[in-house]
Amino acid sequence: MKTTFYTAAIIAFAATGSAYATPQQAVGQVRENAAQVLNILKKANGSNDAAVRKEAENYALPYFDFQRMTAQAVGRPWAQATAEQKQALTREFQTLLIRTYSGTMLKFKNSAVDVKGNPLVNKGGKEIVVRAEISSQSGGKPVNMDFTVYQSGGKYRVYNVAVEGASLVTVYRNQFGETIKNKGFDGLIQDLKSKNGGR
Repeated sequence: MKTTFYTAAIIAFAATGSAYATPQQAVGQVRENAAQVLNILKKANGSNDAAVRKEAENYALPYFDFQRMTAQAVGRPWAQATAEQKQALTREFQTLLIRTYSGTMLKFKNSAVDVKGNPLVNKGGKEIVVRAEISSQSGGKPVNMDFTVYQSGGKYRVYNVAVEGASLVTVYRNQFGETIKNKGFDGLIQDLKSKNGGR
């Protein structure tokens, strides 16, 4: 499930926009940029897979707010962390997310992305949920994705992803909360470093 989160996410969302874009403009941007990411992935030929993955990641990553995603995944204890701990947690969580999907991302290079034209507008327009359906040529069941975005710096940025209704933030919150309770913030940082292959 977690691999599906990030693999599909990098394909389905990378959006640019004007400072006062409407929800429908956001939908159009998602459609356009999803097509561009898929075009990058289709350049993979077996010998250049690592470079193609990196190109796709570099294109998409600026449109994700990893600090906000980390804060939501940590939940209420986030306010108790120091600035240095927040920075370290965000860095390790971002690395974890990237590494989770990067190994399988190319399997989706022949996917079709259907971005729905009925986004949900929440919080007086400050939050938009863009819906998408990702299907593969293999004929498997399509994956339903919801991307919660907000506008920042002339672009929409993702700070939560849901797959079939299961939220990324919720998936990690219980796990992170238990680790913080038992080991503290530094223990969580160390656990993430270990998962990422660090010391």
